[in-house]
Amino acid sequence: MLASTRPSHAAGFAVLEYGARRTAMGAVIGRPDDLSAIYHNPAGLILSPGTNIFLNAGVAVPTSDYQLRPWDGSSRFINAPIDQNGYYPRAVPTRAFGILPMIVASTDFGTDKLVGGVGIYFPQATGGAFDPQGVTRFHLYDALILSGSLTAALAYRPHPMITLSAAGSLLYVRITAMRKFFPLVCLKDDGPCSSSERVDLSGLIGGDSILDIAGDEWQGRGTFSLLFQPFKRLTIGAVLMTRVNVQLEGDISVRTGSDALRSIELTGQQSTGIIFPWVFQFGINLDITDWLEIGAETRWFLYRQFVEQRTEITGPLASILPRLVTQKGYHDSIHTSGGIRVSPPQLPGLDIMLGFHYDRTPAPDETVSIEQPTFNHVGMRAGFRYRLTNRWRLSLTYVHYNLLERGTDHSVHQNPPSNFRAAGTNNFVTAVAEFALTPPQESAH
Repeated sequence: MLASTRPSHAAGFAVLEYGARRTAMGAVIGRPDDLSAIYHNPAGLILSPGTNIFLNAGVAVPTSDYQLRPWDGSSRFINAPIDQNGYYPRAVPTRAFGILPMIVASTDFGTDKLVGGVGIYFPQATGGAFDPQGVTRFHLYDALILSGSLTAALAYRPHPMITLSAAGSLLYVRITAMRKFFPLVCLKDDGPCSSSERVDLSGLIGGDSILDIAGDEWQGRGTFSLLFQPFKRLTIGAVLMTRVNVQLEGDISVRTGSDALRSIELTGQQSTGIIFPWVFQFGINLDITDWLEIGAETRWFLYRQFVEQRTEITGPLASILPRLVTQKGYHDSIHTSGGIRVSPPQLPGLDIMLGFHYDRTPAPDETVSIEQPTFNHVGMRAGFRYRLTNRWRLSLTYVHYNLLERGTDHSVHQNPPSNFRAAGTNNFVTAVAEFALTPPQESAH
């Protein structure tokens, strides 16, 4: 039940857009040749010999457009016209942003068989807001999501063809959100409430009260990967990321608005469970010629494990709102991407990359919500990187997401109902600087 204006997709609390290969080519799992490998495929650290520093600065500019369908009794709370297609006026964010910083350092310890790396990055650092008096105010109001990771990894090459890796991450997740508190409260633990089963608190708190919720937690996560190079022109990568159960704990409150019987604030503590699912990843890259490379990858997110989202509440607020339960029933999600890299012989040190992706939403129509929107989306990506010297390499890339229009009239587990149609875009611009403290004898791709 946490309101969210994030550019949501299959990765959940993780945006994948780190490093030039990923953001420009869409094919990094099979040949992770910069230090963003610590996130995508840690075995790829072996492709960055010497001692190196990697800096990634990315910004996301999402846009979205929602139309909410009225529900039975919504005219009590929303005084807005309904168009000929049966929707309230369009709602767009008044503020939406995202940033993707990353810094990684690595060293080969003076060997050619072992590379270690340490990195800090924020796969989700997004926020946004909608009009607090708009038609989506009982679903969306204001939200900030922060998901950070401190990761240490080792990549070991026992054979010239094979590199194995293990990485451990300390995750930090924090969410803060505000929305108008819908006064028809459903207290059932399972299934949707009928109108007669809802408790009407509007006589006490009105329809302008604010629900304010915050929570955070630290957790650990493991990543295991390999890089296989059966011959010089072909590399193959495989990655397993473990599941993490996160219990976001923090404060929750309901503050009554001007239409309440009297001014009160009910406070409490809340605990909300979310998951980072098991993720399986596979990629393959092939050099067609000395100057042309193709690559593709797929990432499989086991969201079938996300059955429901439950918020348990304690303290004074629990007297009227002991819990919030939202059925999810997600299915697995697949993200597929790929592209090409061209290194013109006439311009040594330059890589030009183009790519694409397709991402399938894990949320079925019955449980998708404006609070946590997910879309099928396609994307195009492009960029270049250039090796200035044997110490410096710079990159600049652009990714465009097209969030395919989605509509549902089958929402049955939301309170109030979340029947809507929506579409949007997301645009990422990423600059990368790589510096070799001890430069390699020869540059990698």
